[in-house]
Amino acid sequence: MRRYLIFFSAGLSLLMYAIDSTVVAVAFPNFTRDLHTDVLWSAWTISIFFIAGTMAVPLAGNLSDSFGRKKVFIVSLMLFTGSSLACGLAPSILVLIAFRFLQGIGGACFIPTASGIVSDHFPENRQAAIGLFSSIYSVGTVIGPNLGGWIVSQYSWRYIFYVNVPIGMLLVGSSMLLLKDSKIFSRPHVDLVGVTLMSGSLLFLMFGLNLVGESFSTPSVLVAVLFVLASLFLAVLFLRQEKRATQPILDIVLLQSTPFVAANASNLIVGMTMIGVFSFIPFYAISVHKLSTLMSGVILTPRSLAMAIVAAVTSFSLKKWGYRWPMVLGFCLTSLTTILLVPGLSLWGITGIRWGTVEMLSFLLLLNGIAGGLVWPAANNACIELMPEKVGTIVGLRNMFRNIGAALGVSVVTFILHLSSDPASGFTIAFISFGLTFLLSIPLLFLMPAGSKAWG
Repeated sequence: MRRYLIFFSAGLSLLMYAIDSTVVAVAFPNFTRDLHTDVLWSAWTISIFFIAGTMAVPLAGNLSDSFGRKKVFIVSLMLFTGSSLACGLAPSILVLIAFRFLQGIGGACFIPTASGIVSDHFPENRQAAIGLFSSIYSVGTVIGPNLGGWIVSQYSWRYIFYVNVPIGMLLVGSSMLLLKDSKIFSRPHVDLVGVTLMSGSLLFLMFGLNLVGESFSTPSVLVAVLFVLASLFLAVLFLRQEKRATQPILDIVLLQSTPFVAANASNLIVGMTMIGVFSFIPFYAISVHKLSTLMSGVILTPRSLAMAIVAAVTSFSLKKWGYRWPMVLGFCLTSLTTILLVPGLSLWGITGIRWGTVEMLSFLLLLNGIAGGLVWPAANNACIELMPEKVGTIVGLRNMFRNIGAALGVSVVTFILHLSSDPASGFTIAFISFGLTFLLSIPLLFLMPAGSKAWG
C-alpha cells in the first residue's frame, strides 16, 4: 500500500508541474492589465519558466544521486510551493518573473527525482510504472488551460498560483512520512560553470530583444547590441568550458556528428514553434478573436487529447513505420496548421463548410495535436538511436535544446507582437514565419536515423 501512496504523491507533483507549465498562458492578458505592464514583460512569465527548466534539469538527477532522492524531492517541492505563494502575492511584473523563475527551478528539479522514486519502488514492472507516470503530464496539459480559464474568469489570476500551496504542503508532509532516506551517497559532479554560462548567454539574448522591442531608439539599439555580443561571448566561453569539464552538460564530441546537430536543430525548432508559439494561443484567441478567458483555455483541449492519443499509437507503431516518415508528416501538418491560424485565413473557403470561430480554432488545434503526437515519439527515439549506450545524456540534451527553443520562441513572438500595430498583424507575421521555418526544416529529418538498427 505504501508504494502506491508514493506513486500517487509523485504523480500529483508531476500533475501540479504540468498544470503550471500551461496555466499561465491563459492568464497572460490579465498580467498585462493588472500589473500595468506590456506584452514583452508579461511573456517573461512563460519564457523564464523554460529557462529555469533548462538550468535545473542537468542538475537535478546528479543532485538526487549525490544527496538522496528524498531530500532533493522535498526541498524542490518546498521551493515550488513557496515560490507559487510568492507569485500569487507579486506586486509587480518583475517580482512575478523572479518567483516564476524559482518556481520553474523547483518544478524542474522534482520531476526527474519523482521519476527516480517511482522507478525505485516498482522494480519488477518499471517500464509500465514509468509509462503510466509519464502519461500524467499529458493529463495536466489538458487540465491546465481549462482550470486556469475557469479560475481567472471566476476569481483572479493570483489563484492559479495559490492553488499550489495546499497541494504542495500536502506533498511535502506525505513525502516526509512515506519516503526513506537513501543510504548511498556520491560526490556531486555538476557542471555549474557550464550551466551558468549557457543560461547567461540565453538571458542576455532575450534581454537584447526586449530592449529593442520596448524602445526602438539609438541608445536602446546600442545597449541591445552589447547584450547580444555578451550573449555570443558567453556562448563561446560555454563551449570552451564544455571541452575541459569532467562531466559536461554538452559533450563537444557530439557536435562533430552531423546527425546529432540535425536532431537537436530540429528539436530547437520544435520547441520554438510547438511549445513557444503555441503558448500564445489563449492570448491570440482573446486579443484577436475576442473569445472569453474560459473559452481560450477550452479550445486547447482537442490539441492536448489528440497529442496524447496519437503519441500512444505512434509509439506502438514505430517498429512498423520507422522514425522518419511520422516526423515528416508531423512537420508538414504543423506547418500547415500554424499558417492556417493566420487571422482572416479561415477554413471557410478551403472546405466550403461554414465554421464558427471556436469550431475553426478547435479543429486546427486538433490537427496540430495530431502532428505533435506523430513528431514527439519519433523524434525522441531518433535522438536516442544516435547513441543508445548514452540514453541519459541524449535525453537530457534533447530536453535542453527543446526548452531553449521554447524560450526563444516566446521571446521572438513577443518581440513581433510588441512592434506590430495590432495583435492581428503581429500574429500574422509570427504564424507565417514559424510555419515556413517548420516547413523549411524538413531536410534536417533526412540527416537523422530513419529507424532502429535493431529492426533491420
